[in-house]
Amino acid sequence: MKIALIVDNMRIAKWQADALALLEPEPELLVYNCRNTRPEKRRVRFFAYYALNLFTIRNALTRATALPKSLKVERTVDFDSVYSGAWQELPSTILQCLRADAPDVILKFGMGLLKVPPPDVLATPILSYHHGDPAQFRGRPAGFYELLGGEQIMGQVVQRLSNRLDAGAILAFAESKVFSHSYKATLLDAFGRSPLLLKTAIENALSGTALDRSSDGKVYRLPRTWDVLRLIWKTTRSLMGRLAYGAFMEKAWRVSIAEFEPQELLAPDRAFPAQSSWHTYPTPRGYRFLADPFFAPSGSEMLLEALRSRTGKGEILKLGSDGIHKLSTARGHHSYPAWIEEDGRTYLIPEVALWAPPAIYEYRGDQLTEIARMDVPGDPRILDPTLFRHGSRIFLFGNLLDEGPGALRLWHAPDLFGRFEEHRRSPIRISPSGSRMAGFIVPSAAGPLRLGQLWHEEYGNGIAIFRIQELTVRDYREEAVGRLQLDRVKGPHTLNFSGQRAAFDWYEDQFSPLAGVRRLLATVR
Repeated sequence: MKIALIVDNMRIAKWQADALALLEPEPELLVYNCRNTRPEKRRVRFFAYYALNLFTIRNALTRATALPKSLKVERTVDFDSVYSGAWQELPSTILQCLRADAPDVILKFGMGLLKVPPPDVLATPILSYHHGDPAQFRGRPAGFYELLGGEQIMGQVVQRLSNRLDAGAILAFAESKVFSHSYKATLLDAFGRSPLLLKTAIENALSGTALDRSSDGKVYRLPRTWDVLRLIWKTTRSLMGRLAYGAFMEKAWRVSIAEFEPQELLAPDRAFPAQSSWHTYPTPRGYRFLADPFFAPSGSEMLLEALRSRTGKGEILKLGSDGIHKLSTARGHHSYPAWIEEDGRTYLIPEVALWAPPAIYEYRGDQLTEIARMDVPGDPRILDPTLFRHGSRIFLFGNLLDEGPGALRLWHAPDLFGRFEEHRRSPIRISPSGSRMAGFIVPSAAGPLRLGQLWHEEYGNGIAIFRIQELTVRDYREEAVGRLQLDRVKGPHTLNFSGQRAAFDWYEDQFSPLAGVRRLLATVR
C-alpha cells in the first residue's frame, strides 16, 4: 500500500505515530512536508483556554515528535502551502507530484484548514481525523464541550476530507469515555483509541464505503473564559465526589437467579422480574462479595467469582446443593469463570489477566487443573475471555489488559487447543458502551446476541445488547438492539442463562470507613 502523508516540519503527534505503526503490512510512505503552516494567533479573550491547554490538550499523546525512524519512508517532498484567508491550499507542483506518485490514500497529519481540490484535479481521497461525533460536535476543541455539557461518551472519526468543516463522509467511527472529573483523562482516552480507527478507514476509503452517520452537528469554536471557569468548577466538584466515594464507599456485589428467558432480551419493554422474586445467594464467610455468575454445564450449579476478604483476590467458587467448593488455585486473581465443552470434557478459561495470559483449565469433579496456555500470538493478557463456537471455528472475544475495556478484540481458531489468530476486523467495537463482555453469547431466533458491559456511567451498571449479523473468519457485523438495567439496585454486570433462568450480578453502594484503606492495600499487593 502506498500512502501520502502530509505533515508539518517533519513532525507528527505521538498518537499519529502509533496509528501508522499499527498498519499491516507496513505501508510505503511518501511524506509531503509543509514548511509554512502558521501557528494560531493568540487572542486575549481565549487566555483561559490557552492556560488550560498547557495541562490538558498538550499531553503525552498529542506532543509533537519526529517521524519514527522505523517508518518506511520512500521519499520526502518539502513545500509551502498557499493561503486563502484562514484556509491552506496545496500548490500546483504538489498536486502534480501527487498525481504522478499515485498514492492509494492521502493522510492529513499536518496543516490547518485544508481546501480540498476538485476530483478532476485530485481524485485520491484525503483522510483526516476529527475528535468528536460530527453529528453533534464539529469544530473544536476536542472533548471540551462534551465534558462541559455532561456527555458521557465522546465520538471520534476518520473522514474523507471535504470543504465543509468536519462534515466529510465518515469512514471509521469510535467512542471513548468522558471522565467527568478530568479533561486530561478524557483526552488521553480519546487519543489512545484513535490509532485503532486508521486501518478500517483506509479499507473503507479504498472500497468506496462510507458509514451511514450524520455529520451535520453544531460547529463549536474556542471557549471563552467563562466557559473555561465553568469546566474547571465542574471537574473539580466531580473530582471531590470521586475522592469521597473512593474513601468511604464500596460496591456490595451480589449474585441472584430469576425467571427470565433469553428471548425477553429482545422484547420492546425488557421488563426484568421484580427483586422480590429473585433468589439471592448469601456471601460465604471470609469473602467480601460475589460476582460474574455462570451456570455450570449441569445447569443446576453456579460458578462465580468470590473476593477473598483476607487477600483481596478473586477466587472461583462452585455453589451447589452439596455446598460451596473452591475451584481456583491460590495463585493470583481469578474471575469470570466462562467455560466451553470440547470432546466431552469441560474446560474453564477464567480471567487471570492481572498476572498471566489466558489458560485452559480442565473442570472435573470439584477441581480445576491447568493443562495448557491458550495459543494466542503474543501471549496477551485478556480481560473477560469469552469463547463461542460458530460453524467450524471457535471465536474468542476479549479485551487486552494494556488497552483497557474500551476496545473489543476478536480471535478465532479451529479448536480450543489450536492456534488463535486475530480477526481481520478486530477490534470489532471501540466504545465504553458494550466493548467489554458481560457473559456468554446468547442464542436467539433473531441470531446470536452479544452482551457487553456499560461502563460509561457507573461501572457495572447495566449491559448493552447486540445482535450478531455476520460472523465468519472474514467479516464481523453487529447491531445494537437495546440495553438492560435494573431498578432500585445497579447492574447487571454479567448475565447468563440456563433454560428459563437467568443468573446475574448487581450491587448497591455501601458505606465503609475502611473502603479507602482496602483500595490502597489492593494496589500494593
